[in-house]
Amino acid sequence: MKLPLTATKRPATLPEAHAALDELTQELSEQRQLTRILAQNPNPIYRLQVGAQLLYANPAAERLQQELGTSSSLLRPAVQAWVEESLRTDCELRRDFAAADRHFSVCIVPDAAVQQVTLYLTEVTDRVRAETQRARQQAFTEQVLDALPSLVYVRDAAGRYVYRNRAAQELVNLLAESTPTPEIAARQAEQRAAYAAVDAQVLATGQQHVVEEGVALPSGENRCLQTVKRPLAWESGSVHVLGVSTDVTELRQAREAAEAAATARANFLANMSHEIRTPLNGVLGIAAQLAKTPLNARQQELLQIVLASGRHLLGIINDVLDMAKITSGKLELAQDAFDVCEMLFQAASPLLQQAQEKGITVVANRLQDSCPNPRVVGDLQRLSQVVLNLLSNAIKFTPAGGQITASGYQVGETEDTLTIEFSFRDTGVGIAPDKLERIFEDFTQAYADTSRQFGGTGLGLSISRALVQEMGGELTVESTLGEGSTFAFTITLPRATEAAPDPTGSPAPPSFAGLRGRRLLLVEDNEINRLVAGLLLEEWGMVYDEAEDGAAGVARAAAHPYDVVLMDVQMPGMSGLEATAAIRALPDPALAGVPIVALTANAFEADRQQCLAAGMQACVAKPFDEALLYQTLTEVLGVS
Repeated sequence: MKLPLTATKRPATLPEAHAALDELTQELSEQRQLTRILAQNPNPIYRLQVGAQLLYANPAAERLQQELGTSSSLLRPAVQAWVEESLRTDCELRRDFAAADRHFSVCIVPDAAVQQVTLYLTEVTDRVRAETQRARQQAFTEQVLDALPSLVYVRDAAGRYVYRNRAAQELVNLLAESTPTPEIAARQAEQRAAYAAVDAQVLATGQQHVVEEGVALPSGENRCLQTVKRPLAWESGSVHVLGVSTDVTELRQAREAAEAAATARANFLANMSHEIRTPLNGVLGIAAQLAKTPLNARQQELLQIVLASGRHLLGIINDVLDMAKITSGKLELAQDAFDVCEMLFQAASPLLQQAQEKGITVVANRLQDSCPNPRVVGDLQRLSQVVLNLLSNAIKFTPAGGQITASGYQVGETEDTLTIEFSFRDTGVGIAPDKLERIFEDFTQAYADTSRQFGGTGLGLSISRALVQEMGGELTVESTLGEGSTFAFTITLPRATEAAPDPTGSPAPPSFAGLRGRRLLLVEDNEINRLVAGLLLEEWGMVYDEAEDGAAGVARAAAHPYDVVLMDVQMPGMSGLEATAAIRALPDPALAGVPIVALTANAFEADRQQCLAAGMQACVAKPFDEALLYQTLTEVLGVS
């Protein structure tokens, strides 16, 4: 379609005619250039008359018309309305429309003088589709965030909420819907101040913070929220605080209940330990003193039964306490230097006689054959305990005529560590495949009648596996029913650097000369335990006074100078810890500084640490070993 030429006046003369012709030629040239520009425009351009009559369409518009086909006719009512509005208002209009799944933006420019408009179209399909996809993603994200039970929110530096998900909004609504009491309002104000302080810290440091925050509800209930706060860069360049809060009230209550139960369990075990160990100390102590007196053979036999039964009962108590330490996470491993070969020999020696008496052959593969320098750093007592458990189990479940093979091998080494495998193979009753894992459960044995036939608490293997795991290893078992079992574990321990002591040397028996004449105060509420301790103190030549409770002990310590005090811990009225504190508070420094050794039936490491923290110099567990008590007293007094 061609644009109309401008009408001109008819020239009167020939020069005028030439001038008019030149003007017309110039106008035609300009119009052709304009038409060329419009034709080269990649965007559709339309010229419409009132009534949406098409006057001009550039090639891009014609191509679009062909691409849209009949769907373009659907635009005519809308276009007619836009054209009329543009001409009526004589204002440029911008509108968006869709056709055949394509999207366009149109700019309508009116020419009121001739009642025509020009339409400039730009296709925005990609932009619209991107915006639609973005809107769908945003709606999906909003749906996910609103479905979360956790509170998700964003606050600006002034503490104003920029965003809240549904859970956060519901909490805000709940807090706003009612008027709290003055007490609750004060708590809420403190909590808001705490929120703001953490937000400020996040903004100042740029670091994530995890805190527990309280929320006082209008009902008076206080909820506990665990909140993760981190900085969030905003599109404007400012930094806000993103918060994600999870209600952990029930979890915290469960944790507190579990801690209370653990504390109650620990207290129960401590009390049971005290109540059992205290009389057991009397039984074993009196029996040991009786063994030092002249007895006939039958009396010695009966006495040995008493001692063996008492030690067996003590072993059961120790097993139960060990499991309590392990399950409560209070087990601590010592880090002492020792010779593994010597440890194996010392642990196995008491059991070899037992195996021989039962008619069992014991074959030993010495660790020293594969490890010329077996000195390591670790917990000698706990490693010996595992060896004793596994070897005694092998003896227990192997019938007469059977064989046990105890082995130690070096399986690896570095400049700083040794890796050692311990293995105990027997030809005993064996274990069925479906029972192999059960034997490591607490208080469990392979078969229901095992405890009746062989005895035991069923704790030995549980303790052994736990101890091996604490030392960084794993206790395994292979067994065939009726043929025997093999228990093995491998651990890696640091090498020891100091020289090994002479294994042939034996310590000289104590002469008791170092304690003779020393003055001691014995504070003990149990009469039998006072008798047992008194017999030993007399044997060692010590001079001692007795006090039946903590208050009497403090009174005697304040009235008389002593070289050392033996203090029971758990006593009615004033405990040993309280009595120690009272002695340390005496005005006379000489009396206040007297060495105090705890005698306690509570065998947990925490109890020992509590005694030391109270001002005691050492701690001896009941039932106490004579040699250990003597050694402790000499160390505290600095004598030999």
